[in-house]
Amino acid sequence: PKDVGKLKSECAAEAVQAMNPDLRGKIITLRDRVGQDTEHIFNEHFWEELDGVTNALDNVDARTYVDRRCVFFRKPLLDSGTLGTKGNTQVVIPNKTESYSSSQDPPEQSFPMCTLRSFPNRIEHTIAWAKDLFHSYFVGPPEVVNMYLTQPNYLGSALKQSGNEKQTLETLRDFLVTEKPTTFDDCVAWGRYQFEKQYNNAIQQLLYNFPKDSTTSSGVPFWSGPKRAPDPLKFDPTNPTHYTFVLAAANLHAFNYNINPKGIPRDHILKVLDDMIVPDFKPDPGVKIQADEKEPDPNAQPASFDDNAELQKISSSLPAPKSLAGFKLEP
Repeated sequence: PKDVGKLKSECAAEAVQAMNPDLRGKIITLRDRVGQDTEHIFNEHFWEELDGVTNALDNVDARTYVDRRCVFFRKPLLDSGTLGTKGNTQVVIPNKTESYSSSQDPPEQSFPMCTLRSFPNRIEHTIAWAKDLFHSYFVGPPEVVNMYLTQPNYLGSALKQSGNEKQTLETLRDFLVTEKPTTFDDCVAWGRYQFEKQYNNAIQQLLYNFPKDSTTSSGVPFWSGPKRAPDPLKFDPTNPTHYTFVLAAANLHAFNYNINPKGIPRDHILKVLDDMIVPDFKPDPGVKIQADEKEPDPNAQPASFDDNAELQKISSSLPAPKSLAGFKLEP
């Protein structure tokens, strides 16, 4: 953290001299970016003086530029980089190896949303789904709430431009009014409802839309090939996976609201779960589910007059930001 905002060349020089004091006073740091506009600084004389080059660059254009110069002046290059949790290094030796620009990373893999939500068939799909769910529970809503509380006229200006007004207003209503927890018990109950929503209700709805014995228009079983028919889960607090899901959800939700979950025994959490009344779910005939990414998303409808009246109703149910002075969520 102490280096944030400083030049990389200066931080690197300081770090190297701390590791090897014999280098003190022997490192020259330059403050100019390397590129075509600085070839009067990084000129032929500069490149010919070098024994080798190592890159600590943050973009591909700069890397390919340095690579071209190293190929031209026949200098060895050590390139390294990170992307999220992945790291890579590449050693380039003149006349021996390919150069940095000779190969490219394959494009990042992404999956259609309908596959993640309704038809996962590989472990990568479930990981991508879980990451998306984590964001939509514990990151996105607290950020939206904080913007509502701090940006003047957020509902009138920023929200109108966001394009997903209904979803944002519903999030604000859920997180500030209808589902706002005051104790850790409330967070446990919230986690239990999320379990029901994701692993029972959503699966029941999916099987209502596409029963296990349904066929496509060409007479082929719908649940075939990579599509695997799911089964709804019945919550069982003695199942460690079920219990841990609720406990993790409760802890994270409590963190969002700065509620301290420390020291609450398992017996107490089990009692909260036991005392809860979880409403029975009935599939909704009006719900449409996208079965193929090539089809238009049936839930992306333009707003109607009725929607506007509903949005107005949600807006007026929200507490005024002034009434929540000093309150904020922790994404």
